[in-house]
Amino acid sequence: MDFDPLERFAEVERLVSKIYYRFSHLFFPHDQLREFWWGMAGEEEQHAAILLACRALIENYDDEKLDPAVTEEAAERLRIRLAGYLTKGTPTLTIDEAFKIAVEIETSEIDAIYGKLLRLGGPKIAQTMQNLGVPASVQRQRLKSALRRFCSDVELVAAAERL
Repeated sequence: MDFDPLERFAEVERLVSKIYYRFSHLFFPHDQLREFWWGMAGEEEQHAAILLACRALIENYDDEKLDPAVTEEAAERLRIRLAGYLTKGTPTLTIDEAFKIAVEIETSEIDAIYGKLLRLGGPKIAQTMQNLGVPASVQRQRLKSALRRFCSDVELVAAAERL
């Protein structure tokens, strides 16, 4: 089976979504935290849908050129790392631990690869697809704000400022 970068990285985005949905359930009794994680999960689902929509738009392109960073190995490395988060005992995670995982995810190469994949269809398609979802920069700002509000780990809050 040929490597389909848009399909594989849509899977990666769905894994991130699953992690955030799990966090929303973990912090269910805390309304604001639950809503924050639920929103983050929904945005990751949007990213997956956008990649698949991009795939449909550029399916018949003959001159599709991938960035060398967008590889099957990169997709598999991210998938394994994200699956590892899902296998952790989330009921025992603290608020700070959940945010630490989110910072690790959001500072990984996922966003860079996502942007590169959107650009495959050219600037007009990339702009249209970006307009359909929540931009990664807005999502990072939301994460930083939530970290400042809910985290007690000073180092983690400082790390978030570099997002």
